[in-house]
Amino acid sequence: IEKYLQPSEAENYRAGKTIDGWKAISQNSRLSAADLSVSGRTNATNYFLSGSVTSDKGLIYNDNQTRYSVRANLENKIATWLTLGLNANFIQRNLSGKEADILGAFQTSPYGKLYYDDGEPTRYPVPEEQLVGNPMRMALLTKNEEIWNNLFTNIYAVINLPQVNGLSYRLNYAPNYRWRHNYNFVRQDKYVNANTTSASKYNQENFDWVLENILTYKKRISTNHAFDLTLLYGLNHTQSESTTANAAPLSNATLGWNGLGLGDVQTVLSDAAQTDGVSAMARLNYQFLNKYLFTFTVRRDGSSVFAANNKYANFPSAAVAWIMSDEKFLKPLAFINSLKLRASYGSVGNQAIAPYQSLSLSGTTQYVFGDGGSTVTGAFPNTIANPNLKWETTTTTNLALDFELFNNRISGTVEAYRMDTKDLIVRRSLPIMTGFTSILTNLGATSNKGIEVSLNTVNLRSKKFEWTSNFVFSSNQNKIVHLYNADLNGDGIEDDDLSNRWFIGKPVFVAFDYVQDGVYQEGDVLPNGYKAGFIRLKDLNNDKKIDAADRTIIGQLEPKYRWGITNNFKYGNITLSFFVNAMEGWIKSFNQLDFTGSVLGNNYPGRAVNMLDADWWTAGNKSNTRPSLVYTNPYVHGYYLSRNFVRLQDLSLAYEVPKKWTDKARLKSLRVYASGRNLYTITDWIGPDPESGYNSQAEYFPTPRTVIVGLNIGF
Repeated sequence: IEKYLQPSEAENYRAGKTIDGWKAISQNSRLSAADLSVSGRTNATNYFLSGSVTSDKGLIYNDNQTRYSVRANLENKIATWLTLGLNANFIQRNLSGKEADILGAFQTSPYGKLYYDDGEPTRYPVPEEQLVGNPMRMALLTKNEEIWNNLFTNIYAVINLPQVNGLSYRLNYAPNYRWRHNYNFVRQDKYVNANTTSASKYNQENFDWVLENILTYKKRISTNHAFDLTLLYGLNHTQSESTTANAAPLSNATLGWNGLGLGDVQTVLSDAAQTDGVSAMARLNYQFLNKYLFTFTVRRDGSSVFAANNKYANFPSAAVAWIMSDEKFLKPLAFINSLKLRASYGSVGNQAIAPYQSLSLSGTTQYVFGDGGSTVTGAFPNTIANPNLKWETTTTTNLALDFELFNNRISGTVEAYRMDTKDLIVRRSLPIMTGFTSILTNLGATSNKGIEVSLNTVNLRSKKFEWTSNFVFSSNQNKIVHLYNADLNGDGIEDDDLSNRWFIGKPVFVAFDYVQDGVYQEGDVLPNGYKAGFIRLKDLNNDKKIDAADRTIIGQLEPKYRWGITNNFKYGNITLSFFVNAMEGWIKSFNQLDFTGSVLGNNYPGRAVNMLDADWWTAGNKSNTRPSLVYTNPYVHGYYLSRNFVRLQDLSLAYEVPKKWTDKARLKSLRVYASGRNLYTITDWIGPDPESGYNSQAEYFPTPRTVIVGLNIGF
């Protein structure tokens, strides 16, 4: 083994000294919280006040959060016709601390050295080479202050016009102010001769607001007819600005990030953005015989993010519901408590893009003319304009049945839907000779159809014991209906887009790649340049060679099915609940199985950089699923694994202290509970979490297993 190691590693190997990179960057994690609320009511005033403090130490060193929140709800009836209200919420999150480097932890040699004898961090765990930095070094050398603030308020007034019964006006104004800063100071590494100090300041402000005017008229005409009409006109606005200042190295580091003017090299970046929108809506609800329900809605929305000629779009919708259980012909069926059939059809728009994307934007660059010359800043076209950029529109058709049966022992909903999206907002690649790499545009159409089922049951019920369940299931199938309406090869079929992995009639997100057919073993006939332990690929078109024509769709990258079941048990004052969650029918390439995909593997193919223990092929371990660590992956294929999982998501146990005991303690209520989250997962995915899908070492942030013990006290 020593022949693979550097001298310092070999010395630690012989002495039996090892380090675990993961343990080195871990910390004892915990979550603690305290909440307090007060509420009251008078004839004219309602109020609710609450505050909470949460301290959360994550699994990674310095991944910490302290959260403070204060909430105030106040409503006052000024007159019989006028009500004023305020809902305000302030949240501050302190995320200070530079996190340890996850990627560095996984790549650190087990025979490296992380600390000098005086406790200072080393720069490189293996000093003879500079492949991997110390994953703790920057976390220990950096002082960081990162604080996020959010003040959200909703101010409203409700006027019930006394002259017209049923007519009311509501004014909503909801400002949202967010500000945050992120300051960093890197102190001097005393084991480095050069000046390693640096500092930076980042400040950002966001101000959003929504203003709504809502007019509602409700009217009942005899016992058979009733309707309500709602009219809305609203405005919305967002604005943001940020500034970043950097300095390095610092001639005097005493002031840290408050002394950026002491830096030899200083840089400043700033930006700002603004969007505006307007909305108008009319909605009519009509009831006939209290069992036939109709809703008709039309919206017109405008947004500044779109091109000048396409800022507005109309989105109509309609819905109908039939309370079947109120019909005379179903009354004899005593087991039916409620039965409701409903259907809807309508469209909505998508405007979730950054501002100014329809315009031609410029970038800036700096250039120094000659040695010692002046620095000149120049501007250049950075993005191409699209004067036709418009709203992406999704039209949905729903059909659902709501039911309650057998004295409400069984209830639930079965719903089928179809969603057709057109004018998708996507970034399309452009030929490089245009001078641009891509353009944001509308193209193509997709279709989604699926079913959602929710079922609630009371399985057992007695005087002291009750067992109830909730089951949910959903299945979605999506496909690309068309892209560019292009048929360049003249075969009468619209062309696919191989570069973006988009295929007509297939799901939007698919795995398109070569199909693996085991691993070449010793004694097999090997292609030129191949060795035992290399991956064998399938020749799908039987032309006796492997090339791009042998690629195919292997699977989809989004789940086909989702299901979950919750069981609740109650015995006396004890309650037990557990929730099982599952997603099935999806895959993803696990990058860490590709040794050559690592930057270190590409640059240093002979260096065994602390890889995942994934049962690699060796002469003594002739795996037929994993290649050897010297496999070069000449076709740059992926390694696809199932992301299917079944997880015990939540488990909770609680005890409600009997009233006779709380009365003696002069308490209104007392509840003791314990709960666990993400307790156990059944899966073939070898990464940290199949649901998150992290598939490379840089993303290996773990999903925590959490256990909480709590106490609820009511006064």
